[in-house]
Amino acid sequence: MKLFLPLKPLAPSLVLFLLVACGGTQKQPDPADPAGTTSQADQAATPVVKKLEKPYDNLVFSTFTAKPEIAKDYPQAAKEVQHGMMTSLQMEDRFKKVITASEEQPATGDTLIIQADITEMRIVSTSARIWGGPMAGSSGVELNLQLIDSVTHKIVREEKISSWNNAWGASWSGSDNTLLDDMGRVVAKYVVDSMPEKKAISTPIQKEAVAPTQKTPVKGKKK
Repeated sequence: MKLFLPLKPLAPSLVLFLLVACGGTQKQPDPADPAGTTSQADQAATPVVKKLEKPYDNLVFSTFTAKPEIAKDYPQAAKEVQHGMMTSLQMEDRFKKVITASEEQPATGDTLIIQADITEMRIVSTSARIWGGPMAGSSGVELNLQLIDSVTHKIVREEKISSWNNAWGASWSGSDNTLLDDMGRVVAKYVVDSMPEKKAISTPIQKEAVAPTQKTPVKGKKK
């Protein structure tokens, strides 16, 4: 006599396995936005931006890093965030140079060195998103940003910035796959917003002394 085991319990187990497979900490969807209409930038946990003490014309990027466990699972993550950030800043019309660090580059008073270390990251896998949809949770990344004056080597700003997508919106927008590039744009905007406006230097206009015009005497008519 053959015994047939029920197969229905296997389906929930398979879905659970796929959801757990994406790993990382989970960010819950925003209850106020269940449809996922909030944009990626709107969900970026960026603080109120305080202006730096002085503006900088040149931006020099040190190689971005990530925690060892993140670098192991996502070896290109730091590089992709840095590339997205540099691309966004190069499109701005306010910086003379946006380059990577080089020993040949002289340190000048208007150069800002940018460093970043990814401290937390979770990207929902494609299979988990297909099977679980919004139940697979949110994808996100968090990093520690340092802005350093190239002359004094003083850290002029240190900030923790994070960005998480909306689990409902990610189910149809595919924002899990653009997370790192989006994060680069978020951090680039933070740097731009932190730059104070340059003070216009007014040069006094020197007026040349004009010699008084001598009037030619008019001769009277003889009667």
